[in-house]
Amino acid sequence: MALQIRRPQEATPFTERMRRLNLRVAILHSGGPAPGGNRVISAAAKQFLDRGIEVVGVINGYEYLQQGKALPLREGTHFIDITPEVASRAIDQNSLIINTSRANPGKPIEKPQHLDDLEKTFGLRKVLDVFEMLRVGALISIGGDDTLKTANFLYRIARKVAETMPDLFFTGDMVHVPKTIDNDYTGIAFTYGYMTAAESAGRIIRGLYDDARATNCYHVVECMGRKAGWFTAGASIFGRATKALIPEDFEGVKVVDLEKIADDLVELVIKREQRNKNYGVITVAEGLADKLPEHLKKGMRTDRHGQPKLADAKIGERLAEILEEKYLSRTGRKKSFKPQMVGYETRQNSANLYDALLTSQLGVGAFRLLESGRSGEMVTVVEDLVPEGIPFANLIDPATLRVVNRNIDVNGPFYALLRSLEESF
Repeated sequence: MALQIRRPQEATPFTERMRRLNLRVAILHSGGPAPGGNRVISAAAKQFLDRGIEVVGVINGYEYLQQGKALPLREGTHFIDITPEVASRAIDQNSLIINTSRANPGKPIEKPQHLDDLEKTFGLRKVLDVFEMLRVGALISIGGDDTLKTANFLYRIARKVAETMPDLFFTGDMVHVPKTIDNDYTGIAFTYGYMTAAESAGRIIRGLYDDARATNCYHVVECMGRKAGWFTAGASIFGRATKALIPEDFEGVKVVDLEKIADDLVELVIKREQRNKNYGVITVAEGLADKLPEHLKKGMRTDRHGQPKLADAKIGERLAEILEEKYLSRTGRKKSFKPQMVGYETRQNSANLYDALLTSQLGVGAFRLLESGRSGEMVTVVEDLVPEGIPFANLIDPATLRVVNRNIDVNGPFYALLRSLEESF
């Protein structure tokens, strides 16, 4: 059913309850930032504020919430009141106004039975305690697939608790806004920030392309992208990369062979030289580091939430070194293959027009879902960026409770576009 557009004076059971009980809407962001995040927050907040409903921004995602009432929460340190003035200023600020973290109170939950385990759901229940303390009646979470998984846990637990305690302020009224520059979300064609970040990376790659052309060298550019190749592919198309190496090309391969990859790339370089093209850019998604042999993974650290730091593997640098060696062995000549890294500097750039429109609609869509009484849904957009919602249950594997990711289809049109535009020959 399409979301209705209502005037601020038109009450719904949700908005009437929020006003009658003087409840707040909480907005939190988890995981890495993406261009346009403040626009999501601002657009959503404005809708509630126009209807007399207070909005609170949770600082650092779930980091403080999961500590529950044991942590004395202070305004300005652990949360902020998002007033009309704050919402207005947010649009002009690239850095996320509520900060973010990868704290995950649902991490102990690995299968459906764990949702009934008081010990494994302890962190999530502490979040619910804080919501009662802050008079939070609804939640908008913004984040990647791990944050969507946590949102689903929190939604299901809150609904279950409310069955026996219906007078709670927070009874599971919540929606999730998908965010990742990796663009590997099911249920939305392009996640917000992807277009801006990939374009920003593409501009850097294009600059390296021009440098390579002027200096007869190759740049080997390592790009962000843990599970999917969308970021690397989009940036490569924009920047005229010679060849892009993405995880989808190695689906089902447990260990990637950098030596074999380098052999193929040197063959490509030699063929290009026969056409008087002595330059180029090779892009590689950092996610390939997950498939390196164990001896090449040594030295990879993990962050405080257990995620491997893929940049530590320096897969682009390793590949560049092997390419220089193999090119010298094949031709008897030296050639420069220069390693570069692109990614983090693109995450908080000003949103381009597409992302400005998309983030605004996602923020408004989050409000409209809640206003309409539709909770436990992810906000998405359909044709012409019209906001809609998809139930969490349609996006999560019921057996594993994991979010179903969306990689590039190697038999599909986007992959065909990438390969058709590469300067391989």
